[in-house]
Amino acid sequence: MVISHNLAAMNQNHQLKTNTKKTADSSRKLSSGYRINENADDAAGLCISEAMRHQVRGLDRASSNVQDGISMIQTADAALEETQQILDRMVELTTQAANDINTEADRDAIQEEVDQLAEEIDRIAYDTNFNEQYMLAAGSPKARPGYFNIQAGSIGGQSIRFEFVDASKKNLGVDKIDVSSYDSAGEAIEKVQNAIAKAGEWRDEFGTVQEQLEHATKGVDNTGENTQRAESSIRDTDMNEEMLRFTTNKILVNASQSLLAQYNSRPHTVLALLN
Repeated sequence: MVISHNLAAMNQNHQLKTNTKKTADSSRKLSSGYRINENADDAAGLCISEAMRHQVRGLDRASSNVQDGISMIQTADAALEETQQILDRMVELTTQAANDINTEADRDAIQEEVDQLAEEIDRIAYDTNFNEQYMLAAGSPKARPGYFNIQAGSIGGQSIRFEFVDASKKNLGVDKIDVSSYDSAGEAIEKVQNAIAKAGEWRDEFGTVQEQLEHATKGVDNTGENTQRAESSIRDTDMNEEMLRFTTNKILVNASQSLLAQYNSRPHTVLALLN
């Protein structure tokens, strides 16, 4: 028996350190839930995982952006619906005025209500806003630059744009409605009907944009979910597999400690023989 160098004990001590390190690594992965806790665990995997995490955060924010855009569109559409209801009332009034049985007082009363309704159209156009974005006041100082971009992705340029509209009485062509005579009332009916058609076109455009945004929401959410799943497969710990690895390493540590104790006892055996 060689006693100058206890090679068996040295080798076993080295193995014990290795098994202890593996056990500690498994323990860290189990406690954190991550397979990659530091760059040394998997440098390439960490780089890919971080890029995916940033993308997922961007996609989550883009999804919120799109939801805000949908809310804005719905606000504008609801306001235009109210404008259309006002125009419908104006059709009734101008049709009523296009009747020569009306007295001058009747026409004055109809004219007064028409003028009030036209003012209400302007109020809706210039007051309707979503987070101080005035969607129905294009061309006015409130609505510059007159369009709205919604970031609908995690990469620059992935945006959806829709134009603001000018829903004022002047742009709708109902700012100078005159019902003072049969002929002027007839012309007024045509103006109001044209305004209704124009408001309907705007609502149709808003509806198209809203549909586009809803599809964008689904696309962004699906992309975010799939990216999150891919990132998880790279970075997260497989608990079943890691628990098996931890148990194995723990057994090896105990075995190494036991063997090391036996190998370290050999010199004492030789010393006993010398005594």
